[in-house]
Amino acid sequence: MAGSHLRVASCLLLPAIQIIVGISRPSWVSLPFFIGSCVGLVDWSLTSNFLGLFRWWRPLQLYAGFSIFLVYVYQLPVEYPSMLKWVAEFIGLFKISSNSEWPEICSNVSLILFYIMLSCVKCDLEEMDFIMSMRESNLVEQLLPSKHSFFIRELRSGVKHTNVLLRREVFRTFTINFFTYGFPSHGVLI
Repeated sequence: MAGSHLRVASCLLLPAIQIIVGISRPSWVSLPFFIGSCVGLVDWSLTSNFLGLFRWWRPLQLYAGFSIFLVYVYQLPVEYPSMLKWVAEFIGLFKISSNSEWPEICSNVSLILFYIMLSCVKCDLEEMDFIMSMRESNLVEQLLPSKHSFFIRELRSGVKHTNVLLRREVFRTFTINFFTYGFPSHGVLI
């Protein structure tokens, strides 16, 4: 039970971490994370589909891995040519030192955290995408995969129901409250 709560928390925190990567230190390197977050929020608000927040998760996972590699290579104790230094600084790379400012540290920590969390919930996102694509039919609840899924609960009667993350009504209410009041109402996600 605790594992499922941790996975739900990871799914809920991942979009927040993505936006932190995008805005903590604005640069060309972090721009795709910011754009992905904006597109995801618009998709979520228009469709009330939680998967909208993860619209570009596959390309962003590859890009996050590439960004981590670039940051790591730039930290190596190598003297780079001045032209390469200029390009690296222009796109937003920087050397981490004892003089690094808080946004730079937050940017790198959130980038690594984003990649790790996304790697941990990757299978769940694929499964959520599969389930949401099957929900076109009324018979889908009965035909959902029988494996012990994080997103599917089976009642004693044998009827299968999807997890709270896949229920549109909950997220429609959350979205309305979030954009109207700036915070979710009490008990929406419980």
